[in-house]
Amino acid sequence: MVTPRFLLVMGATLAYYVCVGVLIPVLPVFVENGMGSGEAMVGATAVAFSVAAVAARPGITWIGNRFGRRSMMVWGSALSVVAGLGHLFVTEAWQLLPLRAVMGIGEAGLFVGASTVVVELSPDNRRAEAASYLSLSVFGGLAVGPIIGELVMGDVASNARGLDAGRFDAVFWLMTIFAAVAAVVSLSAPRWVGERPAIAEHKVSWMQREAVIPGMILAGGIVSWTAFSSFVPGFAKQLGLGGSAAFFTLYSILCLLIRLVGARWPERIGLKRTVMFALTCLTLGMGVVAVMANEAGIWIGTVLMGFGMSFLYPSLLAMSVQRVDDMRRVAVVASFTAFFEIGSAVGGLSLGVLGEVFGKRSTFVGGAVFAAAGLLILIWYRNRSVNRGAVAL
Repeated sequence: MVTPRFLLVMGATLAYYVCVGVLIPVLPVFVENGMGSGEAMVGATAVAFSVAAVAARPGITWIGNRFGRRSMMVWGSALSVVAGLGHLFVTEAWQLLPLRAVMGIGEAGLFVGASTVVVELSPDNRRAEAASYLSLSVFGGLAVGPIIGELVMGDVASNARGLDAGRFDAVFWLMTIFAAVAAVVSLSAPRWVGERPAIAEHKVSWMQREAVIPGMILAGGIVSWTAFSSFVPGFAKQLGLGGSAAFFTLYSILCLLIRLVGARWPERIGLKRTVMFALTCLTLGMGVVAVMANEAGIWIGTVLMGFGMSFLYPSLLAMSVQRVDDMRRVAVVASFTAFFEIGSAVGGLSLGVLGEVFGKRSTFVGGAVFAAAGLLILIWYRNRSVNRGAVAL
């Protein structure tokens, strides 16, 4: 399964997500210090990215079915090259919005293309394993990228203002280079895996039914992750801790180890059982942080979040494409992966309101509630499948 082509797809994905990761710590500083804007504009850039990524899914599906899987990866990366170069010419904060939208479309194209290719290169009973390996590239890029971005940008004083406050242009050139590397490596991806599927006569729809239930469950988990990643840093400072870097380092190590060692576990244990375990970990993880509200609680929550997030996406992706033919696979993968952005948007908005009204601990309660909601949806879905099987008999 892990052929040279598979590894090259992983390589292109890694390069692309380094490009994405480089900008994570830099963009808020560029908006606030470089542009003199505020948190509202930082939030608006995130919304522009997510909305564009979701809205582009039908077009990405059409491209993938018409021109091949490789085209999604190449053109997605190429769009990010254009957006990266565009950042060099920004003089006002609002100009970032269309650039972030282009980046969102590019990210959607690359990720849908890579996810589809690794699924199609894998045997039916090893698709969750393939998704686990691909997620190593995503996770690795998002882990390494921010470190590189901060190093290149340099220290920026909190009261510094202006485009010379940090080495922003160097960061934008760097993200452009990584996007270009992703585009070049993507050329090695297969256009089709096996024979080209027949062109569908029906119109491409925005959402495929096979992706809805797995996607809703994924969104619940992503909201839980948003609570952890967005509010643990501030909560740690509130508790008088030095920072949150140690927690995220542990989380990163756990995810890497689990995705390497446990890549085959979901199919061996059962996809639905694995998702149930993952959601239980996420619910308990956020619940522990909220209830204990101390350093020990964050450590325990970090371990539980590491286990939960490591198994959630690969198992759900495999569930969503279980009974999908070649022609519709791109559409289902596109629909399913859209729930990453949907979960992030819902989590950012709802948890932000909770935090403003009730304080940071309430955001962890909210994360636990969304993960528990995903668990309830899974239980309902499993029971419905069992009942349908009984009726068929």
